[in-house]
Formats: sequence, structure tokens, C-alpha cells
Amino acid sequence: MVSRRKDVECHQCGNAQMRLTNLDLEKYTSMSEQDRVSYADAWLYIHNRQKD
Repeated sequence: MVSRRKDVECHQCGNAQMRLTNLDLEKYTSMSEQDRVSYADAWLYIHNRQKD
């Protein structure tokens, strides 16, 4: 989770290749930590698969 800037670096791992999603803040804040991880994993799986 970051600000609205598009070019950001992850404050936990330092990865500079973060991507925007359509998930709004209200939905994000209502999710559990496990839901957030599951959403991120699924989103990355779908979007990385489209590149192949």
C-alpha cells in the first residue's frame, strides 16, 4: 500500500516494480490481512500470466 504516486519502491522489500490495481481504499481497509495477501497473489498471477 502506497500513496498515489505511480513510481514507488516497496518499503518492505525494496522492489521498485510495483503496479497499480483497481482496488479502492474502502475495500482494502475492510479486508483482513489474509484477504489482502490472497488478492495480491491472485492479481499478480493473472497479470503475470498475460505477459506469457
